[in-house]
Amino acid sequence: MTTSHPRPLDSPNIRSGWGRLASFVAGHAKATILLWVTLAAFLTAVAPQFADVTVQDQSAFLGRGAPSLAAAERIKELWPREEFNEAAIVVLSRRGRLQDRDRQYARRLESWLNGPRAPRNVSVTVSPFSRPQFRDILVARNGRAMLVVVGFTTAPFEPATNEAVARIRQHVGSSQRRGLSVHVTGTAGIGLDQDTAIDRAVHRTTIITLVLVIVILLWVFRSPVAPLVPLMTIGLAYLVARSVVALLAEAGLEVSSIVETFMVVFVFGAGTDYCLFILARFREELGHRPEPRRTLVVTMTVVGAVIASSAATVIAAFATQGIADFGMFRTTGPALAVATVVTLLAGQTLTPAFLSLLGGRTFWPHRFGVKAVGDGEGGPLATPKEEEFPAMPVGSSRGSP
Repeated sequence: MTTSHPRPLDSPNIRSGWGRLASFVAGHAKATILLWVTLAAFLTAVAPQFADVTVQDQSAFLGRGAPSLAAAERIKELWPREEFNEAAIVVLSRRGRLQDRDRQYARRLESWLNGPRAPRNVSVTVSPFSRPQFRDILVARNGRAMLVVVGFTTAPFEPATNEAVARIRQHVGSSQRRGLSVHVTGTAGIGLDQDTAIDRAVHRTTIITLVLVIVILLWVFRSPVAPLVPLMTIGLAYLVARSVVALLAEAGLEVSSIVETFMVVFVFGAGTDYCLFILARFREELGHRPEPRRTLVVTMTVVGAVIASSAATVIAAFATQGIADFGMFRTTGPALAVATVVTLLAGQTLTPAFLSLLGGRTFWPHRFGVKAVGDGEGGPLATPKEEEFPAMPVGSSRGSP
């Protein structure tokens, strides 16, 4: 029976840049992890809120020569002081005809909107009472509904306008009369609804993605420890990527508000893929080498270049969307390219750092006769006998990562 001997750490096939990077990370594993944690905490603290710096206006998704945008610009030139093109509209309605008390409520609502307790960015209101000449437009012919138009000093989809609409809805909800339906719509109302829908989508997407990733990793590795490595790597990568994109948006990069939803899915998807390659190769190499550090260097020598080339293709594809005429592509592609770069860096440094410290314990309860080597320290980990792993549902042949 022949014994498999580990290749020396300085053998020619592991002298590549990926091998040297892995060797450096393995020797400074704790410092690498601390650096990522510190970076994520710092950037999260200093980065602005995503909703405050991203583009939410749907018109930003149109091409620069879109006829509707040209018409909107012309309207602004002809009526520069017009404040109702993108206003909020309060709709008051009743199943039967509106009653006198409903009209009195509408008067009080307009007074509140023009009073000191209303949002400061409310500039003007138009109702059948303040502008009787518009009565035929603002009151339904059957007498069942009327409109109160609210103009703002801030544009729709902006956080200040969304906050103002939310306050108006809160006031209406707490003061409206029984049997009277009051709703806030218009461009400003739609802007708040869109912002709320995006926040809910991000929250729901994050939870579903996280659950799916955990289930897949548990199924693949049959270990409660192994999934922690990708989850910690991806979690820190997402925090850093999200903060970097927010800072770039604050600096002037056009970023769509829906990028956050895409970023959750892509960072977790691509990050899990990169970590799966590394973990699968690392587990295979553990059966042939007595020390995790040497195993890690060989693993990253083979897998590092593959992951980097795959990520480079994705980065280039996303980056080229920055020159697209269609705004949806132009405001999402570059941000996702940045997220891919951060995810790649995390996979090439943070994942090896965790593996260097955990060694064979990564795949507990399955054991290897190896010891964990991180920052120059290590100790006995398991019996010399290697336990057999269940068949892995992804390919991990000796010739491929």
